[in-house]
Amino acid sequence: MKKILLTLGLFGLVLVGKSQTVLNEVYTDPGAGKNEFIELYNTGIGKQSTDCFTIITYWQTATAKGWYVIDLPADSIASKGWWTIASADPANVQQQTGVDMNANWNTLSGSGYLQTYQLNALGTGYTLIANPSSLNDLMPSVSVTGASGQNYFVFLLQNGAPINAFWGGGPSATLPSGITSMPNLTGLTKAGDCGGGTFDFKPSTWGAVEHVNSAPGSDNGYARTSDGKCGAWQKTAKPGDHTPNVTNGSASGLAGALITSQVLNCNPPPFSGQSIVTYNISGVSGDASLTADFPVHILLYYDFGIIGQLDGADIAKGDHTFTSAEVKPAASATDTFHVDKKSQPVLLIYKTARGCFDKIVSLTNSCIPLPVKFNSFTAARNHSNVVLKWETAFEQNNKGFAIERNIRGVWEQVSFVASQSADGNSNNALAYLFVDLNDVKGITQYRIRQVDFDAKSSFSEIRAVRGEGQTGKTVVFPNPSLDGRVSVVFEDATVTRDVSLSDMSGRILKQWKGVSNNNIQIDNLIPGMYSLKIVVPETGVQSVEKIIVSKR
Repeated sequence: MKKILLTLGLFGLVLVGKSQTVLNEVYTDPGAGKNEFIELYNTGIGKQSTDCFTIITYWQTATAKGWYVIDLPADSIASKGWWTIASADPANVQQQTGVDMNANWNTLSGSGYLQTYQLNALGTGYTLIANPSSLNDLMPSVSVTGASGQNYFVFLLQNGAPINAFWGGGPSATLPSGITSMPNLTGLTKAGDCGGGTFDFKPSTWGAVEHVNSAPGSDNGYARTSDGKCGAWQKTAKPGDHTPNVTNGSASGLAGALITSQVLNCNPPPFSGQSIVTYNISGVSGDASLTADFPVHILLYYDFGIIGQLDGADIAKGDHTFTSAEVKPAASATDTFHVDKKSQPVLLIYKTARGCFDKIVSLTNSCIPLPVKFNSFTAARNHSNVVLKWETAFEQNNKGFAIERNIRGVWEQVSFVASQSADGNSNNALAYLFVDLNDVKGITQYRIRQVDFDAKSSFSEIRAVRGEGQTGKTVVFPNPSLDGRVSVVFEDATVTRDVSLSDMSGRILKQWKGVSNNNIQIDNLIPGMYSLKIVVPETGVQSVEKIIVSKR
């Protein structure tokens, strides 16, 4: 395997999951009075912003052909959640009427838009033309070279980079020549949008695409058999198959992953002034496949945008193609990147052939001392006051601490506490205290934002306190839940707990081991009743809380 020498940075290693959002449903052939829609699903951990996503569909008439381009508006998709865009909002779908959608592509404005591109007379480029009025055929049936019968093509991009593609009526995972021979689509984004402005349809760009070798017929389309499950698409053959913003069935236990290892060594001999990142793929799990998901492209990026996230501001600095033949045990020799710049984070990206099991490793600058190290941070209610205490092990270039709280979903700064060190530098433990007047009856969250003299900042862990007058050792709110999300706050922040969530049949759905925070967040619960079991291993004390989700 080839080794790559780069000028990058001294960085520590934090493993994070890519917030992978994919196409989940496409309603391509609505019946009379019905509205087309496209549904996205966030398979990852954490919210996913929609602002840098683009949907492209192919259109064709007897005399012209081209592409519809939708730049999605600023919004967010919850972890394990859905987001839909349609030709109307609310929309009529199969036998359902008045279905709420997240956006209407005919009325997008501000950060989102719909544009129509038509192939020019020479077949060498495109002309931007007026959008059809009240477009309800964004995904028309077409016949293209290399594919017979009815065909539907939908592409999804993030930050201008290919993410996911679906071919309805397609017999294979390789796009037909009628699509791949189309010239590059330029002018994909407007000024200020995420990603680049040039896009091609080459197989080398997209790799294997997802497909169903069947025409949808009337009042039908296509949907995944399980939310986010790679390659598991089917024709929506009967009324009620389409479920915008409602689950298609859990892919829990069916998902897969690349099994990788990454290690960063700071200044290892003989590389004075450099660090070495070693990496390896030792196998796959679940539905990930050595046949379908390889080769894997391993990319190294300068992380200039949102730290820990691949976006349009990041710059690629090296890559390696990792074939299935190169998969080897984790203890075997690995490939390396040499890094020696001390100021810029980087991203190590594993991009699979189908795009379903991609992962991002964010390499942060932990080889350089952190400006502040927190020894502890606690928040405790004392009647109408909340007492915040925190201690730092050392401080470097530290201006002080912004006290922030969250009462109704919005973080706000309530005060600022200056560093106890006159110049912001200390090698000794320093203790801080702040008392917040807070007589709110519900839960309040607190965090400490440490601020450097150069205006850079970092956050402590989040602590939660119950409202004044709230009793009980554990508080679950809201309960009942109206959106499938609940927060759980424990009374004692110094105790470590094991927590498990079960449905009424006793089946364990989620587990948390060694919870040291005094709060956890549970998302994506479907309507029903749940049991939350809390165990303190040190003492054996157990308690059970009931959770009700009334709707979503």
